[in-house]
Amino acid sequence: MKLYKKMMFLILFLFSGFAFASPSFSLQVVQKDGSENVVYEASYLIEQVVLDYFYDHAYIVSNSPIIIQKRNADITGDLQKSFDAAQEGSLDLIIQMIVTYNLIDSSNPEEALLNNIQNIEWKALSLSDSSVIVQGQAVPAKTYRNDDDGLIYFANELASKIKIALETKGGNK
Repeated sequence: MKLYKKMMFLILFLFSGFAFASPSFSLQVVQKDGSENVVYEASYLIEQVVLDYFYDHAYIVSNSPIIIQKRNADITGDLQKSFDAAQEGSLDLIIQMIVTYNLIDSSNPEEALLNNIQNIEWKALSLSDSSVIVQGQAVPAKTYRNDDDGLIYFANELASKIKIALETKGGNK
């Protein structure tokens, strides 16, 4: 009887890993209408907050280097490279996030200020068939503080909306 219990425990232990596999994704951030040479601190901060949020919610996360979209430039090749890298890593999804800047009235465009961001468009693509699972857009509310704390709060809310959309529209969790 003891051998039977040990065998059952071993079988349950081995199969429990398959039943509770965490979903995984790669995040690709694109900086648009900002500097054409320097990745802004706000882009890095948004990327880090989103990755941390999903990691804290038991996702396996990865990222590709931030892409700077120059005016009228085609970034399809760069996006394909990040897509291919995510496929090679056997991830489930890739989330592409375009951070569009509005720097007309900015006194300090390189600072991580919420007012420097016009909006963020995002979409989650399945790596198995390249289909868009969910997509959306977020516009920073004027009620947030115009500093890095406000930007962090906004990025956390954005990550929460993406997570909810993934879970309700067929993501893997």
